[in-house]
Amino acid sequence: MNSENQGYALAITNNRTGQLSENIFLKPMALLIPEQAVNAVAALLETLAPASRDEDEMMMTVTNKNNGVSVDKEFSRLSLLRDPVTAADGVKDLINIVRGYESEEDANVCGW
Repeated sequence: MNSENQGYALAITNNRTGQLSENIFLKPMALLIPEQAVNAVAALLETLAPASRDEDEMMMTVTNKNNGVSVDKEFSRLSLLRDPVTAADGVKDLINIVRGYESEEDANVCGW
């Protein structure tokens, strides 16, 4: 059994073009710091092709690469992700949801 930490993936997808920008974070709790989250989202947005940086609907996804738990959140337009408060809150919310699934797995010994 491989117990190596595979980290969390933070991804931004343009729903119109389907282009995905993703980065793996081995210490994802650092993303709970708003400045770190804003910088991570900004870096992902910069790697999107110019055609994918229009005011399209976007999706932010956080995936635990260790167990495959993944959650996403839709944003009606790109400019919402450029807003520091919205970006930081989005990352924090998704990480906390993924962490909630992890604690549910640990607490649920019956498999329900």
